[in-house]
Amino acid sequence: MFRVFSCLTAEHDWRLVVLAGLVCFVASIVAASIFHRAIATRARTRWIWIAIAGAAIGYGIWATHFVAMLAYEPGVTTGYGLVLTAFSLAAAMLLTSVGFGVAVGASRRWGALAGGVIVGGGIASMHYLGMWALEVPGRVTWSVDLVIVSIILGMCLGYAALAAALTYQDYRGTLGAAVLLTLAIVSHHFTAMGAVQITPDPTLATDTLSLSPAFLALAIAGVALSVLGMSLIGVLADRRLASRTARFEGIISQLSVARQQLEDSQQELQGQTLRLDTAINHMVEGLCMFDAEKRLVVCNERYARLYQLPPELLRTGTSHTDIIRHRIAKGILKGDSSEGAAEQFISKLAALPFDAVSSRIDEFADGRLICVTRQPMAGGGWVATHLDVTEQRRSEAKITHMAQHDALTDLPNRVLLRERMEHAIAVTRNGGLDLAVLMLDLDRFKEVNDTLGHPAGDALLRVVAARLRECVTETALIARLGGDEFAVIDYVTNPAVEAAALAENIRKALCEPFDLGDHRVTVGTSIGIAIAPRDGNDSDVILKSADLALYSAKSGGRGAFRFFEPQLDELMHARRNLEREMRAALAGRQFELHYQPFVRAATGETCGFEALLRWHHPQRGLVLPGEFIPLAEETGLIVPLGEWVLRTACAEAATWPAHVRIAINLSPAQFRSKELVPVIVGALASSGLAPHRLELEVTETVIMHDSEAVFAVLAQLRELGVRIALDDFGTGYSSLSFLQRFPFDKVKIDRSFVDELSSTRAEARHLARAVVRFAVSLGKTTTAEGVETEEQLDILREEGCVETQGYYFSRPMPASDVARMLRRDEAAIRAA
Repeated sequence: MFRVFSCLTAEHDWRLVVLAGLVCFVASIVAASIFHRAIATRARTRWIWIAIAGAAIGYGIWATHFVAMLAYEPGVTTGYGLVLTAFSLAAAMLLTSVGFGVAVGASRRWGALAGGVIVGGGIASMHYLGMWALEVPGRVTWSVDLVIVSIILGMCLGYAALAAALTYQDYRGTLGAAVLLTLAIVSHHFTAMGAVQITPDPTLATDTLSLSPAFLALAIAGVALSVLGMSLIGVLADRRLASRTARFEGIISQLSVARQQLEDSQQELQGQTLRLDTAINHMVEGLCMFDAEKRLVVCNERYARLYQLPPELLRTGTSHTDIIRHRIAKGILKGDSSEGAAEQFISKLAALPFDAVSSRIDEFADGRLICVTRQPMAGGGWVATHLDVTEQRRSEAKITHMAQHDALTDLPNRVLLRERMEHAIAVTRNGGLDLAVLMLDLDRFKEVNDTLGHPAGDALLRVVAARLRECVTETALIARLGGDEFAVIDYVTNPAVEAAALAENIRKALCEPFDLGDHRVTVGTSIGIAIAPRDGNDSDVILKSADLALYSAKSGGRGAFRFFEPQLDELMHARRNLEREMRAALAGRQFELHYQPFVRAATGETCGFEALLRWHHPQRGLVLPGEFIPLAEETGLIVPLGEWVLRTACAEAATWPAHVRIAINLSPAQFRSKELVPVIVGALASSGLAPHRLELEVTETVIMHDSEAVFAVLAQLRELGVRIALDDFGTGYSSLSFLQRFPFDKVKIDRSFVDELSSTRAEARHLARAVVRFAVSLGKTTTAEGVETEEQLDILREEGCVETQGYYFSRPMPASDVARMLRRDEAAIRAA
């Protein structure tokens, strides 16, 4: 570095050095300004400005070098080769233009770096080509390390200058980039000049310049400063013009945007107006607006068509009264079409409040109903909508009818019945009339549904409804309450006679056969009668009383009618108490099982037991099954009760010898439960009882409720190994068909036939023996129940009956006695 310092201080003319620096700084200012102008433009214009910036700084580098070289005083005469000198100028311009272009085209980070390296290379190429053009009478040598340092300085400071120009694109960026670019050129030049050493050699002759170095330096610097100054002025003028042009274009753009917004607003307004007109004219309602003077402001097409308004009545300003007179005169509204009727209607409308919403229904002459709703406006006047509600009112009436009538028979339902009864009971309170309420349901209706199907049952209900209409007067009301249950109410003056006569007429009418097309069926009816206000003062009490009377009629054998009596309420109250106590008994373990044995007729050996339910009530004592089993079946308590019987009996039987079976009765309600099979499987699994030791007894009544479903359940149980027995054989009309449809394991002959075996009447004895023989001939295990005498036992043995059961052998016994009986039998067998 000392060599560089000594070269600068001892071998240069300071006046020309300062001039060279001035030229360099001006060139850098011009180049930075043009470079910023290039950044602000796009496409082809950008590359033109980049070429101009490269030319300006290239010429500035060349002029700086040339002026600085003229300031160089190596102590020998110097000259320059014209070709290389010109070539150095071209190299400087070309490489700096490329460097500026790379800096603008690439990313900011790598563009500045790459551009700076290229600009530094342009400075170095110009300098060393210019030194190559130097002609001196001596030998030129170079210090390589200073050459490398000079190139690195030019590249680094060139990168810094471009980075500053790209980061700050205002006057600060221009000034900073110019200073850094000046330092890049100057530091490179003088570092490179420090690397030169000229050794004089008189043998080498050169052509010397004809002009003094000082004059040439001033001339070159003057030209350079003039050219660069004009370039700078041009750039500044271009910037100012571009700025004004940009502002003018901005104003033009704003005016264009404002114009476009105005056009868009006008189009939107037109669109909104069109949509509003379309929406108004496509409304379902007729729409009209009247001002505070009762003159038409606007109306839609629906309003005009609705009232058949001619064009002269659709003009803005038409009087409201003229439009109303047109409606009346043309006979559009139902009623009188005279002028007096029009004035009366106008007066009616004038009385409507103008400060509140009002609504009315106008009926047209063609039957249409128009709902007119008037909405007042803030400044006076109103807006009215005219909606055709004819179909809506019809639908509402239809819905109301459907809500109050039975869909199958079109009779009033329970809702309408209760409403009419409340009104009728209110009439009876004034005295003079009583209200007879008849509750009835059909006998054997379920058999029709089960045997002929639900379509036949529906047809039957419709015919029943028609016959009921024929039995009553116009003042009576018939209602269907659901299923096969009906109600009839009518006013009576002599309840005992008139209500009884009405009930008898209904009973006779419904006892007649019904023709259902392919089938002819006969059903009856049971009727319960209650009289208001004697049997109650409101609809709920009267219906309850009639229902109790119906229950009494059905209990008495069906096909009859009964009047309500206070004792019926007491019986029903007792029944409800019994139901409540039975639920408590099930939870409190008041039930227990007794077992009655099956005995082989031939040997007298006990082969099984039938589980029989007993209820030990804490207050009532022993309650017989005939009292609580029917109630349990009606209320559904038989399902949990039957599950308890199954689990308890299986658990007890599991402790008996392996050859002893347990028989359990099943009710219809248990078969309606989907849990029957899982309960039986669970009882067998928890007790460990073998399935073949369990016998399930079913009656014809159980099967008749839903034979297909019952047979499907029985088939599942039989697949498990459980034995199935047909109980009460011979008492029903369908026993033979059931035996054909399902392979029962056992047939139990009903006790009524066993009783007749020892009858004094020969016909009864022969019939009983025939039933026993037929049962035995089926080839199934035959059990005779109800054996009470030795004579009966002998006859059963003679006829080949396998098992017997009855008081002759043992009454039902608790589980503890069963164990003793089995031990006694086992001891007797061993002794024999």
